[in-house]
Amino acid sequence: MSVAPAIAEQEVPRFLATPAKAAPLSLGIVLPVLNEAAILDRALVRLQQVAGEFPVVVVDGGSTDGTTEIARRYFPTVVYTPANRGAQMNLGAQQIDADVLLFLHADSELPVDFAAHIERALADPRVVAGCFQLRFDAARPMLRFYSWCTRFPGRFLHFGDQGYFVRREVFEAMGGYRELPFMEDVDFLRRLLAPGFLGLGQRHGKFAVLPAAVTTSARVPTPPAPNRRNGPNRIRRGARRNQRAPRGNMRSLPQ
Repeated sequence: MSVAPAIAEQEVPRFLATPAKAAPLSLGIVLPVLNEAAILDRALVRLQQVAGEFPVVVVDGGSTDGTTEIARRYFPTVVYTPANRGAQMNLGAQQIDADVLLFLHADSELPVDFAAHIERALADPRVVAGCFQLRFDAARPMLRFYSWCTRFPGRFLHFGDQGYFVRREVFEAMGGYRELPFMEDVDFLRRLLAPGFLGLGQRHGKFAVLPAAVTTSARVPTPPAPNRRNGPNRIRRGARRNQRAPRGNMRSLPQ
């Protein structure tokens, strides 16, 4: 009785299509400062931990309290004088090679997962910029109420201490920040969004309010000294909207 030879079945290799991995987020952080020595060591130690491999550049406005020396111990630091936060942030943006720019105040702390929130928001191509919600480091009733309001859209609820992020091509198309004595953040968001009821338009694209919050200082405000365009003390937002920029502090804008 003849037995047919057994034929071994060969395993046919299967080449499964793997989804293409998205390119890592290309993001850089710009930190404008002026006379922040009292808080800067602690702020930069935490930022160093949270930022990880994302590049950070500090732009000092000509501090006289050792801020520049402190900053240089942690991150690349450049100096722009006379102090002007809008101009400082524009200079910082020029120093960073990244597709997304994040502008952060020295007394505002990012959440540890800040990059994941920004990446998820920018996965929507309609989103061109955004910010975090706001939390204060003091539990005062009015501050808690204002913090609650920052979860909603509208340009009258969001300011620079919430950490604006923006696609570089949009930032450059807008000409960056204007060199105003103050309220450069209000002006930037006004130009980003179309005019309309509550500033809810989309001139350049969608502005996203992220579900996470930065924690910022509730420092007591003091009026800025003459010719100081970016002091360490914050002028409370409600008062700033009702003040007129003093003519002596206004720099002429480039034509």
